[in-house]
Amino acid sequence: PQQFPPPGQQVPPGWPGGPYPPGPPPGPRSKAPWLILAGVAVLGVIIIVVLLAIGLNSGSKPNRAGPSTNPSVPSSTSAPSSPNSAQQTATGCTPNVSGGDKPSGDTISAGKLSFPANAAPGWMGFSDDQSPNLIGAVGVGQEVPGANQWMMQAEVAVTNFVSSMDVAAQAAKLMDCVANGPGYANATPTLGPLKKSSITVDGVKAARVDADITIADPARNVKGDSVVIIAVDTKPVTVFMGATPIGDAGSAGVMNGVIGALKVKK
Repeated sequence: PQQFPPPGQQVPPGWPGGPYPPGPPPGPRSKAPWLILAGVAVLGVIIIVVLLAIGLNSGSKPNRAGPSTNPSVPSSTSAPSSPNSAQQTATGCTPNVSGGDKPSGDTISAGKLSFPANAAPGWMGFSDDQSPNLIGAVGVGQEVPGANQWMMQAEVAVTNFVSSMDVAAQAAKLMDCVANGPGYANATPTLGPLKKSSITVDGVKAARVDADITIADPARNVKGDSVVIIAVDTKPVTVFMGATPIGDAGSAGVMNGVIGALKVKK
């Protein structure tokens, strides 16, 4: 939070003082000097009050809200502190809004969507501040054996798409955004055909999109990813995103287990 100057202003030192004109010739003591002094004192008090009022008005403006620290309510320097506020404004691909706090407990959650960390045994928690259109993104991941700096991962997040986009449209659009996002930026990605389906997650309406994203970077020693995105009809919409190496049945089985363990907070 930005700092504001302390409220009020100090009264400038040295109010007009100094010698006053000499009194009248000796004679009966006049009350005029006392009346003058009293008038000056009253005037000084009035000026002080006015200056204090001006200072308070200029120095006590309400502070802007700082970033949220709630792990499931993502923070950014310009975003509201609740995902229910006006963060859902995108109709196309945008940069990542925020990663959530790196998960360290038994549950990986964002918004109303979660899964148990032990659904992917041995995978490590991470905060995703790179994938496009995501708010408060967190997940678990593991390096792909034999690959060069390539991860398989499972994560959840709130989306920043406008509420008028249904879950099917959000899932399909996010797949396109991810394929063209920073995760594949230097790997020459190609997005394959989308397989779309309507499902439920913990009894809640959802849309699933599966696709392969192949890469043309031989240095990675991996063909690319089989990606699944599930958009859940919560308010705001939440998503699950998983990526495993193309053709790796073992990691695909783990991913199916994570998907089966997804929970929605009612």
